[in-house]
Amino acid sequence: MLALFGPTASGKSAIAHALARELDGEVVVADPFQRYRGLEIAADSPRADVLREVSYHLVGDLELSEDSTAGQYASAAHEAIDSIAAMGRVPLVAGGTGLYLRAALCELEMRPPPPAEVREWAEALALDLPAANAELAERDPAAAAAVDAANPRRVARALERAAMGDAATGQDIWSAPYRRPVALVHVERPAGVLAGMIAARVRRELDEGLQQELERALDTPGLARGPAQVIGMSEVRAIREGTMKASALEDALCVRTRRLARMQRTWMRRMRPDLVIDLGERPATDAVPEVAALWRRLREGVV
Repeated sequence: MLALFGPTASGKSAIAHALARELDGEVVVADPFQRYRGLEIAADSPRADVLREVSYHLVGDLELSEDSTAGQYASAAHEAIDSIAAMGRVPLVAGGTGLYLRAALCELEMRPPPPAEVREWAEALALDLPAANAELAERDPAAAAAVDAANPRRVARALERAAMGDAATGQDIWSAPYRRPVALVHVERPAGVLAGMIAARVRRELDEGLQQELERALDTPGLARGPAQVIGMSEVRAIREGTMKASALEDALCVRTRRLARMQRTWMRRMRPDLVIDLGERPATDAVPEVAALWRRLREGVV
C-alpha cells in the first residue's frame, strides 16, 4: 500500500488522487475533520467531482453530533484498507494528522479514555490557558515543552495524561509495526511557499462560504467536542460574541493554519519515509511518476 503525509496545503491530497487513478487505487483519508458532514469547506474535504473519479473512505461518515476517536478511526480504517486490498486494488492512505496516519497503518494499543472527572477538570482548566500551561509545566515539564500551548484541546489532553500518570500509558505509536507493507512518502514545501499556499486556500474557502458553514455548524444541536475544534470554529464564535472583528477572520485563519503546519512537521520528523519529495513551487501532481515508480519497485520486492 501507499501512504502520503505532509503539512496541510502541501498537495498530498492531489497526489493521492492522481495516484489512485493511475494505480487503480482507493483513498483512505487520515483526517478527523474530513469525516464530518457539514465541514466540507473547513476541512477541505474532497468534493463531488473528485468523489466521482476515485473511491474515498472515511470522508463524510459522521454527523456533527458525533466524536471521532483515534481508536474508532483505526478500526474503520483497517476495515477499509483490507477491503480495498482484497479487491486487488491499491490502498492509499493520505493525511497530515500523525496519530490518525499511524492508526491507519499500524496496530496501536490506544490509551484508555480518562475518567469523566479528569476530562472535565482538564477541559475546565484549559479555558484559562496560562493557568493550564502552568499546571502542565508543574506536572509534566516535557509535555509542556512539546504541546501546542495555544491550543486548548491539546493542552487539555496533555493535562489528562499528566494527571493519569502510568494509567495513561499506551503503546509508543512510533515503535508499532505496520500491518501491511507500506511505501511511505513525505510531501514537503519550503516554508514561504507553503505559507502562500495556505493563504490562497483560506481565501478560496472564505469565497466558498466558510464562515456561513461554520455558523451553521455552531447552530447544530449537540455539536460534539471533536468537530468544534476545526480551525475557524472558535474564530467565528468570537465574531458572534463580539470579541473579534469579522475583518480579522482571514488573517486569524492563516495564522492558525501555519501553526498547524509547524506542529505537523514536528510529528513528521519521526515518520522515517521511503521517499521525501520537496515540491518547491511545482504542481503537486509532478510527484506522481516518482511515487508510482517507488511503489512499483517496493511491490516487486514484496511480491
